[in-house]
Amino acid sequence: MTTTSTHVYTAPDGSAYVFSATASGTCVPQPQPAYTVPRSATRQGGGTSSTAAIQAGSQAARADILAAGVACANWSTTSTPVYTAPGGAWYIYNVTVSAMCTN
Repeated sequence: MTTTSTHVYTAPDGSAYVFSATASGTCVPQPQPAYTVPRSATRQGGGTSSTAAIQAGSQAARADILAAGVACANWSTTSTPVYTAPGGAWYIYNVTVSAMCTN
């Protein structure tokens, strides 16, 4: 990195200085984290609709994966119905969440 500056102005009482400056050079980008560790978790979720049950299971499974304190990408979710109450008043699903994570 190279910097150059030019004095532009000094306040009459010397209390302030103004400079014009330029910085040039190449910055090194930070490497992306390596998502090399496959992780998955299965949780059961329940709710008043199939969507609510799947969301509840998915949130719990994601929390299990993230509890390891890692960063993850490429999330995927699969679900399997376990039980539906007569009349569709309640749904239960097994939900598996998978991702590729850092160590």
